[in-house]
Amino acid sequence: MKGFSMESDVFFDYFLRSLRFYFRDRCKDIGFIKFFKDENNCFITIEDYVLESFVVLSNILSKDRIVFTCGIIYSKGVVTGVEVYMNVLELERLNKLYKI
Repeated sequence: MKGFSMESDVFFDYFLRSLRFYFRDRCKDIGFIKFFKDENNCFITIEDYVLESFVVLSNILSKDRIVFTCGIIYSKGVVTGVEVYMNVLELERLNKLYKI
């Protein structure tokens, strides 16, 4: 696996800023969002504020016509999170779109 730095993923930073704007004072820590990528895949795992966070993410991805899949994380019959997958080429396209 090649090394990737979070600094190069401006889209992920944009997504976190969007969540902070959306939640305002209701949520101080965005640590429930996890990000992982390798050479071919990108995963964003949301483990709290699942519905609101997924709606913000899917609105951004849909607006930019990004192909993604979503998996529901269950624990004891209860939804405890969601994992969004996209190809790393789609992430690179997003990074170019949101580059400041």
